[in-house]
Order: sequence, then C-alpha cells, then structure tokens
Amino acid sequence: MKLSSIFLKSVNDTLSWSIVKLALVVGIPLAFIWIGIGNLFWDSVFSLSSHFISWIPFSILKSNAAFLIGGFVWFLVVLATYAIIIALFNVPIYKMISPKKYESFSIVLLIVISVGWTIFAIGNWDLVYKELAKLLTWFPFQTLQDGVAWLLSMLVFYNLYIVSMYIAVMIFNKPFLNIIALRDYSLEDETNSIENSKFLKTVCKDLSIFFIFLFISFPLFFVPFVNILIQLVLWTWFIKESYFLSAASAYATKEEIERLSGHGTAKWSIAFLGSFLNLLPVVNIFAPFFTQTMFFHWVMQNRK
Repeated sequence: MKLSSIFLKSVNDTLSWSIVKLALVVGIPLAFIWIGIGNLFWDSVFSLSSHFISWIPFSILKSNAAFLIGGFVWFLVVLATYAIIIALFNVPIYKMISPKKYESFSIVLLIVISVGWTIFAIGNWDLVYKELAKLLTWFPFQTLQDGVAWLLSMLVFYNLYIVSMYIAVMIFNKPFLNIIALRDYSLEDETNSIENSKFLKTVCKDLSIFFIFLFISFPLFFVPFVNILIQLVLWTWFIKESYFLSAASAYATKEEIERLSGHGTAKWSIAFLGSFLNLLPVVNIFAPFFTQTMFFHWVMQNRK
C-alpha cells in the first residue's frame, strides 16, 4: 500500500473518538507538568539562552528576532482565527455534526487554518519580515536579547514536552494499536518479537543523540529557516527508529522487522511528516498518535 493511502487511513484512525480522548488525557496533563517544571527552572534556562545570545552580532539577532516573533504571531493568529470561527459558528456547526465527530472536526479545522495562514505568511514573507525588522530597529540590543532569549527558552521546554509526549505514546500504544490490529488485520495474538531491553536501548540511544545534537546545534537556532529545518530533522531522528520498532515489535517477526529496517526512505518520510505536525498548535497533541498509527499501518501492509 502506498504511503498516501496509509496516510489517509492513519488520519481517520487518529480522529476517532478513542484516540482523541486518549490524546487529551495524555497531552493536557503533560502540558501542565512542563509548565510547572518550566516555572521552577526558567531562570536557569533563560540565563543560558542569554549567554549564547551575547555572542551573536546585532544584525543576526535582529534577523532571528524578526523570524521568531513572526512565528509567534502566526501561532497567536491561528488560535485567534479558530476562536473567532467557533464563537461565530459554533451553534450551526454543532447542529450539522454529531457530538462524537465534533472533536475530529475541530482538529481538521485547526489544520486547515494553520495551513492557510502558513501559505499566506510564505506568500507575503518579504513584507512581513521587512515590517518586523523595521520595528525591531527601535529596540536596544538588551531588549532584543531578552526577547529572543525568552522565545528560545520556550523552545527548550517545548522540545521537552514533545519528547515526553512521544515517549508516553510509546508506553501506552498497545490498547489503541491492538484495536486497529483486530479491526483491520484480524490479528489477536502479539508476537512480541523484540526484547524490552533492546527496545529500551534503542530509545535511550536516539534520545541521547537528540539532546546532544540539540545542544550542539543551539547556536544555529539563531539562523532563520535553518532553525526550523534542524528542529524537524532532530525530531525525525528521534522518532523514526523508536516508533518503527514500537509498531513492529507487537505483530511482526524478527525476520520481517530486519527486512523492513532497510526501508529507510519510508521511515524517514513518516517520521518527518509526524515531526511537521509538532509545529501546528493544538494539533501537536495528536502528532505522536498519528505517527505511531501510520508506522503501524505501514508495517502491517509491508511485513509479508
């Protein structure tokens, strides 16, 4: 089965009420936990970010600040657009859509709004960037330094939140994957072909590499567009092997897993797509479930 068909199948599964409910139960408490941890360690992370920024020339800092602030404004505009649409049209929408599908509709609406504003931002980026850069010339270096340090500190804690979400889904994936296995593939018995110790070793190795390269590449997060590319590549690296093994170990044999391991392009593509969803507000809560489901369908369709 082509990745496009697996993609549509995975979207449909992720928008099911059972997975939506599980995503909210996992994602919202984790968000509050990291908000609490962030409050405790904010000063330390902010000081580290400021220290890095002190090495950056003002011109580069201004350029990066315009890019980061533009991204932050995009995030706020997406949420504001969603809130306005729901406030104005919530009653007719609720009449047209069944309660069980309302959450799925909300996620699709957020994706459409995010994509729409992204296209608008890319099409008008020169104008947006020019106006933001002009605005930032009014501020002294210290103000810009503190602003960029604040945004980069937020990025650090956001990475920790995303990683914890993906780890949580790896831990609690069996219930929803077993339902899909029974419904779509008539499979009831798990093979458990990979030992827990080997799987844990893979996760720890990829997680360690992720944080090492996140720290090493931190100065490059001051370069517009390069910072997004680096972030996506790091997320993709962390996801691809761990989520592949997490999906494959339950129902594929060791021989099938070894053969599928050679399909690097497919694994990178699925992981990159899931990583991209991490950038979308609210939708990011469902990204790990979508990625795990897509890996599972890909394994099941190609294991024979």
